[in-house]
Amino acid sequence: MSLSELRNLTDRLSKHAVLPNLIPNLALRRTERTTGYEALMYEPMIYFVLQGEKQLSIGRESLTYGAAHFLILSVDVPVNARVLQASSEKPFLGIEIRLSRDLAREGALEMLPALPLEAGPAFAVGSMSGPIADVLTRLTALMEMPADAAHLAPLYTRELLYRVGQSPQGHHLRDALRVGGQSAQIQRAIDWIKANSREKVSIDLLAKIAGMGVTTFHRRFKSVTNLSPGAYHKMVRLHEARRLLLEARTVSSVAFAVGYESASQFSREYTAQFGAPPRKDMP
Repeated sequence: MSLSELRNLTDRLSKHAVLPNLIPNLALRRTERTTGYEALMYEPMIYFVLQGEKQLSIGRESLTYGAAHFLILSVDVPVNARVLQASSEKPFLGIEIRLSRDLAREGALEMLPALPLEAGPAFAVGSMSGPIADVLTRLTALMEMPADAAHLAPLYTRELLYRVGQSPQGHHLRDALRVGGQSAQIQRAIDWIKANSREKVSIDLLAKIAGMGVTTFHRRFKSVTNLSPGAYHKMVRLHEARRLLLEARTVSSVAFAVGYESASQFSREYTAQFGAPPRKDMP
């Protein structure tokens, strides 16, 4: 099956307002217009672009990827994302496969290539091969086959992971699924930051949670997420603040809710991050 078949299938299915949740880890993405930057928290995933183009800002790095490419992430990362190419005639089309370490217990890990000794960033962009497009088409088509989905979706998912695992970006997938891998260690620290974002960050505590020495933890955290632990913590706070502002809260109440002691400091950091003061994001 070709990329055009997958694109046509996704175009048709994504027009439905509601689809049965037959494949829990798969989501279709569609938009018919370009967008400005949106602050999002991306979880471990493979994001395939079938049509259009998207851009992400992760820390100081910018990634642009379009049709026949995929983004792979192995830890939770705060990003600013925007759609660069989309129209009503040629909408942006994507498929998101959420990664869970439960997949490792289903035997997916054994199919993947070995990791380098010192893994780098937790994100990368790769090219979709013919075999990847083929299995992704078969997996997506199961959204219309309730009788087959329960039996075939796990098999096709394993095959998809195998195909992605054979790509030059395959080690990112292995790291996303390894329970004891570097990304898993960093993810434990990330989970603490997200659950305790109102608290001040203690590098010593985060290093202990990750099971690393302080110097090693700081170096690897920045290598994996493209952000220092302190910068990551601030991004989590500001992303949560942006969500709360949409609930029509006051700027000062949002500042205190996410852990700032000064509303003016919050406004300065919010404006620096998102390019506009907090009041601009209130409904």
